Amino acid sequence: MGNAAANPILVQAAEHFAAGRPEQADALCAKVLRAEPDHVPALHLAAVAAFVTDRAADGAALLGRLFDIDPDHAPALVTLGDALAVKGEHEGAVAAFERALRRRPDDAGLHNKLGVALGELARFGEAEVAYRRAIVLDAHLTRACFNLGVALAEQGRLAEAEETYRALIARDPAYRGVWLNLGDVLSDQGRPGEAAAAYRRALDADPDDPGLLCNLGAALYRQGLLGDAIEQYRRAVALGPDNIAALRLLGLLLHEDGQLREAAEVYRRTFSLDPADHVIATNLGACYSELGALDDAIASCEHALLLKPDHAPAYTNLGIVFEKQERVADAVAAHRCAVAADPGYAKGHANLAVALRNAGEIDEALAVSRHAVALDPEQPLAQYNHAHFLLMNGDFANGFEAYRWRRKSKSLSDGDPTFSGPEWQGEPLDGRTLLLFAEYGLGDALHFVRYLPMVTARGGNTVLQVQPALASLLRLLPDVTVIPRGEPLPAFDLQLPLMSLPRVFGTTLDTIPADVPYLHVDPARLLRWRAALADVTALKVGVAWAGNIRHKGDRQRSLSAEAVLPRLVMPGVQLYSLQKEPRPDDGPVLAALNRDIVDLAPALGDFADTAAAVASLDLVIAVDTSVAHLAGALGRPVWMLTPYALDWRWLRDREDTPWYPTMRLFRQRRPREWDDPLMRLSAALAVLAAKAGS
Repeated sequence: MGNAAANPILVQAAEHFAAGRPEQADALCAKVLRAEPDHVPALHLAAVAAFVTDRAADGAALLGRLFDIDPDHAPALVTLGDALAVKGEHEGAVAAFERALRRRPDDAGLHNKLGVALGELARFGEAEVAYRRAIVLDAHLTRACFNLGVALAEQGRLAEAEETYRALIARDPAYRGVWLNLGDVLSDQGRPGEAAAAYRRALDADPDDPGLLCNLGAALYRQGLLGDAIEQYRRAVALGPDNIAALRLLGLLLHEDGQLREAAEVYRRTFSLDPADHVIATNLGACYSELGALDDAIASCEHALLLKPDHAPAYTNLGIVFEKQERVADAVAAHRCAVAADPGYAKGHANLAVALRNAGEIDEALAVSRHAVALDPEQPLAQYNHAHFLLMNGDFANGFEAYRWRRKSKSLSDGDPTFSGPEWQGEPLDGRTLLLFAEYGLGDALHFVRYLPMVTARGGNTVLQVQPALASLLRLLPDVTVIPRGEPLPAFDLQLPLMSLPRVFGTTLDTIPADVPYLHVDPARLLRWRAALADVTALKVGVAWAGNIRHKGDRQRSLSAEAVLPRLVMPGVQLYSLQKEPRPDDGPVLAALNRDIVDLAPALGDFADTAAAVASLDLVIAVDTSVAHLAGALGRPVWMLTPYALDWRWLRDREDTPWYPTMRLFRQRRPREWDDPLMRLSAALAVLAAKAGS
């Protein structure tokens, strides 16, 4: 068969191949090759057809025959390169494409293929050269422009990659993958808002792509749009219920958002799909812990450690559960295991420091905490806890500086007000208006309003936003406009959290503003209370034995009525309950004490009422709660039952406090052991009552 006969057959074969009929093309090539075994074009097309129909061995054999005839046949070398690339033999593909380019140096598509093969080998600099050559040869070769963006991004040249993708979008905004890649580059540059916009454009073309939805969710999360991010992950999971990556991320975000029950369910689904995932088992343990299912939490963390015995976060979560169970020694041991498993695990060190504090090992806790923040100086919760250790040890300069981190921790500042205006740094106000606002509990506000005279001395106008229960009491402060939280605020120029005032004023142990009273009682209310108690000749003692049950450290600081009140019943003492929110077990105790205690709670509307009552008593006995702060701020005698080392402001190993001159501390000598301070307080009360009676 001569060329005159073979060529029409090959034309037909090529037409079949182009139309997606490789089998018919192969049959026609075989007909030519039976007549002319060394027909190069037929060998090449037959080889291509073989590769397309998954007959790689046949294709390789046909190419071998062709190269025996023409070792530098460029089209065949391209086919060989393509075949090797499909097999993952990228070094061979590069060699084939480079040989082909010696024959066809001006083939833009071939330079692009070489770039792709080089990229697969992570030789991105060489790939970039190949793509740029392709674009020089054919400026409209969009796939080379796209691939150039990939090569630039892989080299960390994100701005250049962005520019390349935007140029491609200007030419072909519908080019597949370009919006996704642009979004990735923007995200990597820390521009999540623009990244989210790019991902949304990509989703316009492919709305059911789970990967795109997850990328959009990640960009939204980085903007702090947690609810919107969760919505995207939900969509991704709905499209692919077995999409482990999407499930894992959905569980993490639900967990962070406090949707604990759903988070636990998603973690369980994820773990059922991948039972070897020790991280999910650990996260599930943490979720159970927050739900209060402590036995399930322990089981999950222990299972995680079976899967990976050196997984530090599982030990940390175990330690946290043990702390909740008041298994102090076990908690310390678990946290020590965490840092032994991973000495660079900053969170492990931070949690060990807290556990050591709870165990009474304050010096070691400070050292471990210092190491935690050195490992990860940008961890807000670790910095906040470290501030507590510094302040507890009297290092106010560094402590109050570190205390600023509380505002950067979602778990610490959630629910507290936030304002976007510039922060006051203590400079003269020169007629400007400063907004000060309360954080955390009522006692914290009462503690730090002592700084207001120092603020008003700087000139300007001072607005104080506080919890509604404190508003009427604090409105008696001079030169301050008091606004209850939730009511409209006037315009202001500067703002500052109330608890940042010690830092602004450079407070040290020697410069604490401790002139008391710095709070005062409404005269009319005081007259009413004194009249109501005038007939009582015994020592009038108000008692508050528990704080806010929602306080993180409530189990360490609060007591039951049964533990406290019977010890205070003695001749010459009349007890008055200042406990506004008695707990269920307190009622029978109060009833059994009968006339030995008078419950004032029904008459205490807000803190202005409580202040008037406190000012009419001879002594207040309280745990570490707002009533103790109130009595101290009013300059009234107050005895406080204090945990061994829970709150930084009571320092260490002291029976007095520089914050409140009229306060006496009855401190635990060992963590969680109340019998000794209660016994000492009861004895001191008996002495005081005897003196008063004489």
